[in-house]
Amino acid sequence: YNRANFKYDQGQRWARYTTGRKMAMAQVGMFRQDITDLAGVSMSKLKVYGPIYGIVITVCVTVFVEGRSGLKFPGPPVFISQIYLQCLGVGMSFMVLATWLLFHAA
Repeated sequence: YNRANFKYDQGQRWARYTTGRKMAMAQVGMFRQDITDLAGVSMSKLKVYGPIYGIVITVCVTVFVEGRSGLKFPGPPVFISQIYLQCLGVGMSFMVLATWLLFHAA
């Protein structure tokens, strides 16, 4: 057998292997940068929703304190007010959860 050709081929094989590994690492780096960019888009959009969530929670608290939304007319029956306040409480809890998640994401 020819030892010189074997050593030459071994050097070529090693160079091809290391070049392939460098390209694979560069590809993974580009993928991570894409993920970072996509996450940055959602974080910048979430900063817009923060004040809106604050306003909606403020309105929910105001309605809870007053007991009903309009005070100029006679109040509705009690069972309707209970259903309304229960739905308002569920909606407010979801808004508080959304605000909490917003501050953790941004």
